[in-house]
Amino acid sequence: MAQGVPLPRLIMFDLDGTLVDTAMEIAHSVNQTLAEAGFDSLPPELIREWIGKGTAWLFATVSQQVTGQDKERASQLYDQFYPRFLQVYHDLTGVHSQPYPGAPEALEILRAAGCQLAVVTNKDRDLSQRLLDSQGLAQAIDILVGGGDTPEGKPSPQPLQKALVDAGLSAQDALFVGDSSNDVQAARCAGVTIWAFNHGYNHGEPIAMANPDRVLDSFPELLQQLGVRPPLASPSI
Repeated sequence: MAQGVPLPRLIMFDLDGTLVDTAMEIAHSVNQTLAEAGFDSLPPELIREWIGKGTAWLFATVSQQVTGQDKERASQLYDQFYPRFLQVYHDLTGVHSQPYPGAPEALEILRAAGCQLAVVTNKDRDLSQRLLDSQGLAQAIDILVGGGDTPEGKPSPQPLQKALVDAGLSAQDALFVGDSSNDVQAARCAGVTIWAFNHGYNHGEPIAMANPDRVLDSFPELLQQLGVRPPLASPSI
């Protein structure tokens, strides 16, 4: 997809690390749960590297880390405190997060240009909806595919394929915008063009290493690459 071609009929976005910076509230939720379980806090920058594969995978990784990779203790911690982590995270969702600069405006501009917009994320659907609501983004989103909506999450293509089915469109009609190697792999398997932001959570590695079709620095650049300009303001009277 080159600059200047017709707009995709469907633009799908990842959520955490793509539309919204949620790293601090996820770190707060993890560390509050660990404190209640009697463990020391983990550095937020370490937790940030584990974002992107869903809350279950994240807390399983946290459990392994704080128990020194002791499988039995890690399993006990996960079983006893994963539900509590979800509750803490639910309560904190939207408190310490914020949309990336230009994201809300870009969504509104793309909708006005005639694009259907979807969020395709491994985050639990309820948490995803709560986050979108808290950041004022929900009204711009036509389709939400969250964790649990398909048998497999990204990097499986299933979540993207579900969004395509829900939109009644084919892979050739769509663009996926993400921030991680999981996003790139899912899009490749689904046959969808993949662009990726370099501001997100790619397990501590530069997103360019995942070879997306295009690397983006910002939402204004996304609009520029799509050939979309903000509507002119109405003249004052």
